[in-house]
Amino acid sequence: MQLTVSRWGNSLAVRIPAEVARDLALEEGALVDCETTPAGTLELVPAGKKARAEQLQGHFAQVNAHLADQAMTTPAAQLLREEERY
Repeated sequence: MQLTVSRWGNSLAVRIPAEVARDLALEEGALVDCETTPAGTLELVPAGKKARAEQLQGHFAQVNAHLADQAMTTPAAQLLREEERY
């Protein structure tokens, strides 16, 4: 999808099509994080989405660290096969 860059006061602006705004649950006044990438592209991320992903990654890292010392149990399917109950 190509968009046109327009002047808005001293700044430049791009209009977000209504369909894209709906898909991302963006409304007037919503905050987005704007970053340039090492590849030279522009990335707009609804505020909170990236923070939520980082929060989840941190949480999963904590859970994995906690479970790393826990003994693994035998899968239920294997127990059923061994007892020939299937």
